[in-house]
Amino acid sequence: MKLSFVIPAWNEEELIGRTIESIHVSASDYDYEIIVADDASEDRTSEIANGLQTTVVSCNNRQIGMTRNDGAAVASGDVLIFVDADTIVSEPVVRETVEA
Repeated sequence: MKLSFVIPAWNEEELIGRTIESIHVSASDYDYEIIVADDASEDRTSEIANGLQTTVVSCNNRQIGMTRNDGAAVASGDVLIFVDADTIVSEPVVRETVEA
C-alpha cells in the first residue's frame, strides 16, 4: 500500500519545511510520496518543497478544496492523506491512519 500526502500551500515558506520533514520521518516505514499543491505562492514555498523530495503542483485557485484536488489528481497512492502546510505529522498518526 502506498500513501500519498497532499499538502495545499500558499505562502508557507516559514513552515512547509518542518511539515515535509515530519512526514519523511513519520512515514519512513511506508511506501509514500509527498505532493505540495502550491496555490500561486509569492514566496519560496515551491523552492523549499522542491528541495525536500516532493512533487510540486502549481495551481492558481485561491480555494483550498480545489487546491487539494489539484494535488490529489497527481497522487499515485492507494491512500490519500491531506495535511495542512503548518502541521507536524507524527508516526502514531500515520500508523493510526493506515490502520483505519
